[in-house]
Amino acid sequence: MSDLPIVKIPAVRYKGGDVEEITEPVVIEEKITLYLNGKKYLTMVATNDSLTELGAGFFVAAGIAKRILTVAVEGTDVFVEADNVACVEGVLTSSGGFEAGRTAVVSAENARISPDEIFAVREALNGDAWGETGGLHCTVLYHNHRQAAVFSDIGRHNTVDKAIGYMTLHGLNPAECVIGCTGRQPVGMVSKAANAGIPIIVSRAASTSAGIAAAEECGVTLICFTRDRRFTVYAHPERIEGLA
Repeated sequence: MSDLPIVKIPAVRYKGGDVEEITEPVVIEEKITLYLNGKKYLTMVATNDSLTELGAGFFVAAGIAKRILTVAVEGTDVFVEADNVACVEGVLTSSGGFEAGRTAVVSAENARISPDEIFAVREALNGDAWGETGGLHCTVLYHNHRQAAVFSDIGRHNTVDKAIGYMTLHGLNPAECVIGCTGRQPVGMVSKAANAGIPIIVSRAASTSAGIAAAEECGVTLICFTRDRRFTVYAHPERIEGLA
């Protein structure tokens, strides 16, 4: 629990007619400001951990930068230097995520995943973050069929940015990566994986019509409602062994 962005808060609990004073673990919410090549880009709400990965991943996932040069963190300010920077218009979604105005097409012809690995990705999402607080989303990054990293945040979009940032900063091949996520998959979430070149998304939640259409168009295998021995595939099932 000490590694999670959590603070203990006093509260009063009512249960079955009984009242007791307690302390509860609560997620720490911060305002994080991102800078790109010396200029302020935006301020977002996030947890205050893994900010280096968040900064790098945000700009890659949004299709704004192709290559991250450096990331420096000073308190809640994140300074990112990048080249091949594109002018990308975007919108803030209802959940606070930044949705890019364009999305790349994934080219990963050899990417494959088995049903057993899909369930392994799903199981990796069952960490301490949700159990301790009930208020943190989680994203797991798999690389070459092995778990590479796990990230938590109050925003599901931030967890994906952190995972993509880890992939970018560690030089992992996106075509060999899979993202597993606790959150639902609207178009903005699917676009992050596509812009980063990641061909497969595994979610324990739902998608939307626009998210499914984006996955189909961008070449992303979109797997949702992953439960105990079942899942639903909305786009590009050809990457899943045994489904062809």
